[in-house]
Amino acid sequence: MAVAMMVDNPEGSQEIYDKVIEHLELTQRPAGGIFHAAGPSPNGGWLVIEVWESEEDAHRFVEERLRPAFQAAGVPPPPQPQIWPVHNYMK
Repeated sequence: MAVAMMVDNPEGSQEIYDKVIEHLELTQRPAGGIFHAAGPSPNGGWLVIEVWESEEDAHRFVEERLRPAFQAAGVPPPPQPQIWPVHNYMK
């Protein structure tokens, strides 16, 4: 079942996001990734919303790729993501 994942990071910024993306070296969509959007949060900071094919795919990406990329970029890790089941999404 598809899941949505959201991280609303009050300490995040475009600069931090760009550093982390650089360290991820994404040349193609990660396994299980369906959708990714990022931008300034209405609450301040940085907001990322993603849709994944499964909760396992989302967790695997966070643990194996995202957390190491934050560490390599020398920035604090983001808050724990919120994850919920997706009933429907548009492609």
